[in-house]
Amino acid sequence: MRQLERRFEVRLISAEQLKFWMAYRELSVRELAFKVGCSHSTIGHLRPGARKTCRPELANKIAKALGRPKEALFVPTSSIVSRDVAA
Repeated sequence: MRQLERRFEVRLISAEQLKFWMAYRELSVRELAFKVGCSHSTIGHLRPGARKTCRPELANKIAKALGRPKEALFVPTSSIVSRDVAA
């Protein structure tokens, strides 16, 4: 049986802005990841735009670490996820 559920996330407005503010704050991918408590691969995928969404909690931490309001870097979005569940 398939189950549909809505997932709330935030979408990165611009990978270029993320790169700019990381450079301005002199933070590497690993340093920002350490500050916000996520893997360096998560930041490493957001930075070039390979990944465009993340959890709102992570977006808040990234924005705070960069000294920016969350709305300057991220916009809210939702998607529908389909999952197989046991009947």
